[in-house]
Amino acid sequence: MLNKYALVLTSIKGIGVKTFSYLIPESLKEIIQIGQPVLVPFGRMGLINAFVVGFSNYLPENIKAKNISKILDTTPIFDIDYLKFLEWVADYYFCSIQNVIECAVPMKFLNTEKKELSQKFIEFVSFENATKRQKEILELLQNKGKTDLIEFEKEAKTTRTTINKLAQSKCLKITEEQIYRNPLNIFKTQELQDFPELLPEQQEAYSQIEKRLGTHSRILLHGVTSSGKTEVYFKAIKKVLESGKNVLFLAPEIALASVLTKRLAKRFGTDITAIWHSSISDGEKFDVWQKIKNNEIRILAGARSAVFAPLKNIGLIIIDEEHESAYKQTMPSPRYDARTVAQKLAEYNNCPILCGSATPDINSYYYAKNSNNLLEMKKRYNDYPMAKVKIIDMREEHFRANNGIFSRALVNAIENNLKDKKQTIILMNRRGFSTYTQCLACGEVIECPKCAIPLIFHSQTQTLKCHYCEHEETLPEKCPKCGSEALKNCGTGVQKVEIIAQKLFPDARIVRLDSDSMSKKNQHIEILEEFSKGNIDILIGTQMLAKGLDNPNVTLVGVINADNSFNLPDFRSCERGFQLLTQVAGRAGRGDNPGEVYFQTYNPDFFALETAKEQNYKSFYETEIQAREDFDYPPFSKIIRLILSSKNQYRAERCAQEIAMRLNDIVEKRQISEPLAILGPCACIIEKLQEKYRFQILIKNKLEDKGHRFILNFLSQVKLPDDIKLTVDVDPLDIL
Repeated sequence: MLNKYALVLTSIKGIGVKTFSYLIPESLKEIIQIGQPVLVPFGRMGLINAFVVGFSNYLPENIKAKNISKILDTTPIFDIDYLKFLEWVADYYFCSIQNVIECAVPMKFLNTEKKELSQKFIEFVSFENATKRQKEILELLQNKGKTDLIEFEKEAKTTRTTINKLAQSKCLKITEEQIYRNPLNIFKTQELQDFPELLPEQQEAYSQIEKRLGTHSRILLHGVTSSGKTEVYFKAIKKVLESGKNVLFLAPEIALASVLTKRLAKRFGTDITAIWHSSISDGEKFDVWQKIKNNEIRILAGARSAVFAPLKNIGLIIIDEEHESAYKQTMPSPRYDARTVAQKLAEYNNCPILCGSATPDINSYYYAKNSNNLLEMKKRYNDYPMAKVKIIDMREEHFRANNGIFSRALVNAIENNLKDKKQTIILMNRRGFSTYTQCLACGEVIECPKCAIPLIFHSQTQTLKCHYCEHEETLPEKCPKCGSEALKNCGTGVQKVEIIAQKLFPDARIVRLDSDSMSKKNQHIEILEEFSKGNIDILIGTQMLAKGLDNPNVTLVGVINADNSFNLPDFRSCERGFQLLTQVAGRAGRGDNPGEVYFQTYNPDFFALETAKEQNYKSFYETEIQAREDFDYPPFSKIIRLILSSKNQYRAERCAQEIAMRLNDIVEKRQISEPLAILGPCACIIEKLQEKYRFQILIKNKLEDKGHRFILNFLSQVKLPDDIKLTVDVDPLDIL
């Protein structure tokens, strides 16, 4: 029996992503499929684009369905298996399938103009009304003929915006795909690199991975920094490609994904390698999506969103730096963790998932150790020694009248490094210039008007910014409370470190790398390439510097205020601090020259700092896992965090209390209060965000899937007033 109605997904300005039911005309019933793009009538908007996501034969009596007008492409954008995968994500993370599809499928694919993007040509029609500069660009482009646009942009010293304006002014006819840069061309290479012979420890790890290919297993490759994990990944990829299957390779940050894709393209070829992350344009995503659909892409690399790309026939999923919190999306919904989603994807494809890190997530190490899937590489590549770490007690520095943020030992080390023509990395894991602005007369700290947190001063723009809601205001001349002019920017951010470093080392080439310094697309790639070429002496930045940089000329690493990460009121703060310090220490001494690392701290005897100094993961793990077991934190439970928020503080708190009371009553009646502990409600640590007061309930679930389904079923029956918002965060990475 053929279906009567099709459920279609639309993306409409002012309404958002919604599904609607439409009649299927007789002429389309034999050919319509899930995943096909269609044209449907929608009120005054006329015909709009949509995706088919389901079928039915019945509708409520009060709904009168209209006919689908046209199928735009008989080849589906996605299939039923892919839709089932997205439905699992929606169910696990307690969100709508619309939210998941919106996250997974670029909604601008609904634009039918993208269907014309297969044509690649540049046509010159007229030089009339063109400026002198425009004529120069057009003449250069005309001489080049059909060219790689990214190379043209460099040679013409122009941008896509300029080219687009030329197209709009009819000086140049150019297809939309030419305006979008093909992400594959960034990694264009002429000659493929050879595969080096693996060292014994690498070969042993690879052999164990090879045995697990073709099976569903979660493997953890725990290798110290610079142990050569990437070469083990590449050998495994080669084996998977030879078997006719494809590979998904995830990295935690866009910058790392870009560097990784470049290396993959050099090793396996540009034609079969692609990159996917949130910062590539819709045109680029469309191009990659089409190649994936045609099975032209064999290796897809990217940040967390790449886990939703419809890559088929997967034989291996690799998650590099698997400990990184960047794999978790905290907002907007779906609040998914790419590592968990990748685990489900591996299950669907019956393939192994290979996770690698020098500082694995505590949960990952625990499960791998207890399932006999832990592989270890304890030596650096070619037996290079680990960098020597020195802990600098900043209390002694202040006692000796050094009130600066650089210790004398670190300054001397940087000066010697500059003389030796070696490179230095300085880590300061705080954005901005200062961490808060305070009135010295009345003690008032200037806070965000929408959030209960101090505004952070940014020196380049002379403004105060909130990094949670993006509120920005000019630095006031007087205290808004008492009118005093005694305002002081207190604390230290990475911008301040950069300015002080420039004064201390005026002849050094110093560059800052953080999210505030990247003003244009792919700037992080340019900075990292300049650093790898030796054109930067000192690279200063936030935590993105601690990941994946492999530069043998870096022989010195300095950490300003190593205590930062340990001071957060969160059960994972020790783990994160240890991981960050160990990772950044691993950037030094990766070549023939030994490395030195300086941790500047006010708490030199702290156990996580000591174990990071020794780069002793096992010692840290044994201490941390005992604390987790004592307090029933993961991996000994699963956590679901409920946040009730409202502009009315009293109503938000009252609503949280009612939900907690109802949930406690049910749990006690079923006598499962011990394996399903309900904590709270209490005010969130950051009590107010974006003008809304927040109260949280933490649920520690030791009943696995049964407890998960029980909680989400309870929440599905909760009805809230319009002014109260419920946020469900499954497996949260913080409780701030």
